[in-house]
Amino acid sequence: MPAVHLRRLAAASLAACLLFAAPAQAGTAHANPGHTNPGHTNPGRTNLGSTNPGQNGSAQVGRGDIILAQANPLGSATGADPFAQLNQFSSQTSSRAEDGVHQALRSAYQALPEPARNHPGIANQARAMGLVDPPVRNGTVGAAGASASSPAPGCANCVALTFDDGPATPTHQLLDILDRKRVQASFFVLAPKANAQPQLLRRMDAAGHTIGNHTATHRELNKLDAASVDREIAQGNDAVRAATGHGTRWMRPPYGATNDTVAAAAARAGAAQAFWSVDTLDWKTRNTEQTCRTAVGEAKPGAIILMHDIHPSTVAAVECIIDGLRAKGLAPVNLDTLIPHPQPGRIYYSRP
Repeated sequence: MPAVHLRRLAAASLAACLLFAAPAQAGTAHANPGHTNPGHTNPGRTNLGSTNPGQNGSAQVGRGDIILAQANPLGSATGADPFAQLNQFSSQTSSRAEDGVHQALRSAYQALPEPARNHPGIANQARAMGLVDPPVRNGTVGAAGASASSPAPGCANCVALTFDDGPATPTHQLLDILDRKRVQASFFVLAPKANAQPQLLRRMDAAGHTIGNHTATHRELNKLDAASVDREIAQGNDAVRAATGHGTRWMRPPYGATNDTVAAAAARAGAAQAFWSVDTLDWKTRNTEQTCRTAVGEAKPGAIILMHDIHPSTVAAVECIIDGLRAKGLAPVNLDTLIPHPQPGRIYYSRP
């Protein structure tokens, strides 16, 4: 995170700590023109200048609210959507410095007086930034909220995160995020890109991610003859094998364009067809917040979520998606975990 943001956050926390000790002043409700969110309103959330019905309708805004909101580089404490806050925070944070930065911010938040910590604006911001302990489930909380996201027996709460069309430049950052969040995903790679960046495939493989075949030239396979389909799949498999030393049991027809000819070719190659039950449309919207909302909102146990790691806007949404899925009690996993024994040639939209 840039140093200026750290200084502003530290100043905000200190100001809130000092000023919330003073009596709240009625009549200080305000807008924050310096940190507006153009084109987006969130009527479902309480603004800094409103009362909090959960506190007998009597909460007032003190000077600490104002300074915290003005110093906050992520937008007003409640005016900005928490998905957008989380996305911006994660995209600004260096993976090497994150642990130290996060601990410092967490300590500053915990040092605030209880009225400050419980204020809806500050509490919402703290949750969005991961400064609040995850809820206890079954009496235990593990690292990175593991109790809320560990696969249940039979992987009953699992969902698969899948990414197409790479590897590409944003894939490096995506792998960093997945490492940090302790999540294994699935990558459907194109042969030319895999051949150009075999080190990325080796990194995926070493981290336990599933690597799938997205063919050689990203053509609509259902419009090709059998020999051409075989060639597209074979070249994809060859690229994976050249990089990792082994083939793959998964392929994804570009555009989801399949037919009996494609199914037979996939079966001959020993690969199941990975389709999806949640289409984020990230390639179309190129909107980080919308990608996160769609992935989290539509995910159900057993879902396969389709994304593309060639888009920076998608990579910026991944941390938000992981946290949102875990908050729903879902465990993001790779395809080999979700469906451990796929049948070659068969189409899988989700876990059977």
